[in-house]
Amino acid sequence: MLKKVLPAFLVIVSSFCFAFAQNRRGPSTAEERKRAVEMATFLETNPLAKEAKDYRAALLFFLAEVPDITISLCSNVLGESKQIKGDYHAELVGQLAYSQAKFVIENPDKTQDAAAVYLAGVEGVLRTWQAIKTAKPKAKFPLMDELLQKQQAGTLAAHVTDGMKGCK
Repeated sequence: MLKKVLPAFLVIVSSFCFAFAQNRRGPSTAEERKRAVEMATFLETNPLAKEAKDYRAALLFFLAEVPDITISLCSNVLGESKQIKGDYHAELVGQLAYSQAKFVIENPDKTQDAAAVYLAGVEGVLRTWQAIKTAKPKAKFPLMDELLQKQQAGTLAAHVTDGMKGCK
C-alpha cells in the first residue's frame, strides 16, 4: 500500500512545499546547483547506497524550495501508470524528477524544451535501473527493461514524446 501511495504523496508534499517556499527565499546559488547535480548523478549510479535516502530527501526539499528551478512531474513519459510497478519503483519514479532537474541545471538554455527535459529524466531513470540491476541482478521491473530496449533501438525519444501527450 505504501509503495502505491508514496509517489502521489511526494508530488502533493512537493507541490505544497514549492508553493509555500517560493515566497521564502531567492534563487538557488551556484554552489547549491552544483551540489544538486552531484547528488542526482550519485543517485543515478549508486541508488542503493546508504546515503541515497538522505540525498533524495535533500533534492526533494531543494526542488521545492528554490523558485528558479522548475520541472514538471509526469510519469506518463515512462509508460502507462499500471505498468509502473516493480522492484524499486519509488526510487525510479523519484529519479525522474532528480534527473530532469540535473538536466535543467546543466542546460539552462533548454528549460523550455519539455521533450528534452523529459527525455533526460527518463535516461537518468534508465541509468539508475542499470545500477540497481548491477547491484541486485534479481530485481524485476519489466517496464524498465522495455525502455532500455527502446533506448538501444533508438526509439526512446519517440516513446517519451508520445508519453508527453498525457502530461499537463
